[in-house]
Amino acid sequence: MHDINNQSALPNSLNPAELHSNQVTPDSLSNYSLSEITDLINILKTRNLELLRENQRLNAELSFTESPAGKERSERETRIIYQIIQGVSTTANLNELLTLIHSSLSELLYAENCFVALYNDESDLFSFPYHIDKYDPQPDPSPMYKSCTTYVYQTGEPLLLSQEKFDKLVDLGEVELVGENSPSWLGVPLVTPSKTIGVLVLQHYEESDVYSERDVQFLDSVASQIAIAIERKRAEDALHESEEMFRILFDQSADLCLLLEDSGFTKVNASTVSALGIKSMDEILHKFPSDISPEKQPDGTLSTDKAKKMVKHALKEGYHKFEWTHLRADKSELPVEVMLTPVRFKGKQYLYSLMRDISERKAAEEEINHKNELLTSLLKEKDKFFSIIAHDLSSPFQTFWGLTEMMTDDDADYTHEEYVEMSKKLNKLARNLYVLLRNLLEWAQMQKGAMDFEPESFSISDVLDPIIETSLTRCEQKGISLINTIEPDISLLADKKMVNSILMNLISNAIKFTSRGGSVSVSGKRINDSTIEISVTDTGIGMTKDKLKKLFKLGEKTKSEGTDGELSTGLGLMLCKEFVEKNGGKIGVESKPGIGSKFYFTLRKSKGT
Repeated sequence: MHDINNQSALPNSLNPAELHSNQVTPDSLSNYSLSEITDLINILKTRNLELLRENQRLNAELSFTESPAGKERSERETRIIYQIIQGVSTTANLNELLTLIHSSLSELLYAENCFVALYNDESDLFSFPYHIDKYDPQPDPSPMYKSCTTYVYQTGEPLLLSQEKFDKLVDLGEVELVGENSPSWLGVPLVTPSKTIGVLVLQHYEESDVYSERDVQFLDSVASQIAIAIERKRAEDALHESEEMFRILFDQSADLCLLLEDSGFTKVNASTVSALGIKSMDEILHKFPSDISPEKQPDGTLSTDKAKKMVKHALKEGYHKFEWTHLRADKSELPVEVMLTPVRFKGKQYLYSLMRDISERKAAEEEINHKNELLTSLLKEKDKFFSIIAHDLSSPFQTFWGLTEMMTDDDADYTHEEYVEMSKKLNKLARNLYVLLRNLLEWAQMQKGAMDFEPESFSISDVLDPIIETSLTRCEQKGISLINTIEPDISLLADKKMVNSILMNLISNAIKFTSRGGSVSVSGKRINDSTIEISVTDTGIGMTKDKLKKLFKLGEKTKSEGTDGELSTGLGLMLCKEFVEKNGGKIGVESKPGIGSKFYFTLRKSKGT
């Protein structure tokens, strides 16, 4: 048998010291779990049954000495007590229980004017959950005035007042008149095993001596059972309110709410159904987190393994917050932030999963990361650009300036051969400076959006032939053969100026890095009905894998010299990539050190060619 004063009979967080020092009210019940409240309700129910049996035993002993009228009253008293105890189970809430108590008491006592005052320790106020009165309206919660109700609550003793006794208490300063005066007033404290929780009052406004000492004794004896019944019903109401509040919060939450058990998800809300793009809750019930997730999470961990790890952490720490990726019904990914909390309800273990869709946040983070990468790239390009201007452009100009000063020095006595040699150096410097300045100007125009994009249909020979012709002189100087195998009838659909810059840079680079006796070839082939691939191949010095990774990026250090000391900054290749992609193509490179390099790019073929 449970004993409310027995430590072992109480929930883990409730002990006798607490029950005797603090009233267990709906407000204080918020400190306990739902399972603890349920246990307390069962204990209070057991206590009611014990009191009923004790009352029946005492009535049985009295029945041997009572008169027939007394026996009849005892039977009525027992019936009333039984009705009250049964009412705890049959009524839906505290108000229905108090109505039943009032009705039962009316079978034995005058109870036309009846009220129950319950004291709240936290607010220090009396509330009046039940109030039936001929004259006075139901009061609002009020502090402890010098009322008769307060007097009973503070003394903890029943009080039967006649007009004379009331007047004496007034003269002593113990009480004051509150509301309508009544010549017959009976109040008993409502006492639980822990403390006094309130007062039950009956009164008659017209007649005196309506209540007897036996009425006092009966009402006082039943008051403790009424108090326990009230406490139990208040605990049940608090439990129902808590359950209803949880249900509302769960069902109406904009976040995804799920309950996970050993058998999988047993409850999900409408937001979960909507976010996952499923038709009904049935599609997810009894499934596990990994069943509605991709095989692997973004960090590469198997979803099955990571789910177990997250659950274990939540059970150990009591709470776990982490990011997860689920799969929608259309197989698209749904990134969420998960707050996983273990809860116990009615002796059963659950995991409450509150998930928030972070798709927009993830998209914003990716956008920020992309912009940061772009900004970093632009800063590198800016630094490289100024480096080219500060060093690669200024150094050749200084050499050019020095040679012109030497050639214009009247006092110098140079031979004809020396003048020819200096002229060759000036020519090479001028050619390199021209290429560099041209690329810098094109790059600057491209960066500020000043370069027009005007795709048109044209024959590739219109662009390639002039470049081949101007490049032959340089090839002859280096002893390099230049071969063009592209069919002249191939037509392109692209920006003509950009294609000219692409071919000029690639052919110039190939000549620059090819030694004497080598060769440079330009070729083309149809990839499909709409695409042409053009290649520039040399037998030059080639490039390492590390250097290949840095090509087409202005911010990377790719500066090198040609086989005759020609200047190379990498700016031309970066322009090639920009222009090829602007025209909807792709550019690539194959190279081996000491063997040579092959640069190739694709462009759209003009219709009809």
